Amino acid sequence: SILDSEINRFDIYSKDHRLFIDVYFLLPDYRPTGGETLKLHFIGVTEYEFYWNDQRRFYTVERYKFLKSEKGFYISLDPYDESEKILDNDHDIILSKEVEGWFL
Repeated sequence: SILDSEINRFDIYSKDHRLFIDVYFLLPDYRPTGGETLKLHFIGVTEYEFYWNDQRRFYTVERYKFLKSEKGFYISLDPYDESEKILDNDHDIILSKEVEGWFL
């Protein structure tokens, strides 16, 4: 789970007419993993939205929503609620055709 992790990096780039987003999560110390950082690699991004200002801490995951829908793979790092639905009120979102992940 990425709950209580901290995001320390976003990479957004285009290659061969496809958009990619890599998100790096620093996992809490008490999680037994193969590494301390989880990288999620979103492939074929069709939509994303992030907002941040210096009045907010960057960036602890307090709640999230991660699901597969008919539109693709969806993550919200600031969901309106924790339902298994894509909502217009969700924030900090990525929607992509594929997703991969690995520990660094």
